Amino acid sequence: MYKCLGCGNLFEDGEQAVWYENQGECHGVTAMERFSGCPLCRGDYEEVHQCKKCGDWNSEDELYDGWCENCLRETINYDTFFEYCEDNSDANYLDTFVMCYLLNCDEVPKYPSYDFHQLMIKTYKRGVANAKLLGEKFGFLSDCIRFIMEDDGSIGRENYSDWLNKREVK
Repeated sequence: MYKCLGCGNLFEDGEQAVWYENQGECHGVTAMERFSGCPLCRGDYEEVHQCKKCGDWNSEDELYDGWCENCLRETINYDTFFEYCEDNSDANYLDTFVMCYLLNCDEVPKYPSYDFHQLMIKTYKRGVANAKLLGEKFGFLSDCIRFIMEDDGSIGRENYSDWLNKREVK
């Protein structure tokens, strides 16, 4: 599928408008150049793919392993965040999140002990319980989402979408 960058029209391969323009002469022969564009407005277009969840059409660089950014964000809740962090425990995601977001500290042990990690789990769960009691006034869930979706840049979104796809297969 293709999407026009100008008017937003969706169309399939082979439906592009095709035209030729005279580019002058080359060695006495008329030089014609072939162009293609949107069948409605003749604008530039790009290939698009559907998000596996919402079905919206997005360019390749707007999808993360088949997921659009909005759908990825919608899948993150306290349980999926915790599960994702624990499934990637070798990267110390949960420890880093708790230390940075909940305790405002940027020093995270490179090789945390089992006891330290258990303390981070308890601190996270206490934060979840408090957030559920108080509502989202303090933005705890939005911090979880930001940790995955923004702090690691696009690689964070790629890692999370890859994990989400593997989780769905199980």
